[in-house]
Amino acid sequence: MWDGVLALVAEMKKCEEASATAAAVAMAYICIDTMAFLSLPVGRERQGRADFISWVDTYIKGHDEQPYQYRGLDVYGARCAVLHSFSAEANFHEENPGTKKYAYHDGGKHVYNPAVNEHLVIIGTASFINDVVLGVNAFMDACKEDVELRKRVEARLPKILATLPFSTK
Repeated sequence: MWDGVLALVAEMKKCEEASATAAAVAMAYICIDTMAFLSLPVGRERQGRADFISWVDTYIKGHDEQPYQYRGLDVYGARCAVLHSFSAEANFHEENPGTKKYAYHDGGKHVYNPAVNEHLVIIGTASFINDVVLGVNAFMDACKEDVELRKRVEARLPKILATLPFSTK
């Protein structure tokens, strides 16, 4: 039943392993969007900004030694920037001036020095991808523990994109 989610995580990891850093980052944001959709309350079928932010704040945690810890608001702004304009800045940043902008490097440790620029975080994509995977795992664990969450998620899982073998024969 979770095949679509597992395939999404696998695609994200494949991108990272192939050094397709921008594709891995985009897949991470798509993955978070998908998890926010799956976790929606009963009676809602479209997720929004608040759902994405809440999911990040609940499930995405950076390692304690990272100089920057994720905030759903920042991750959402970065998502908008990457997915809507393939950049570090989006209209969301103008509307929410306290939101940090993300730049990316293909290493593990985030770089954040508020004395230099309090509104810029250089995200180590290896850590970010790992943290998203750990967030998905934490979400799946929460589904095992919370019967109502599991029911909502399982009802939506069939809507997740699935790739099927196709033959012209």
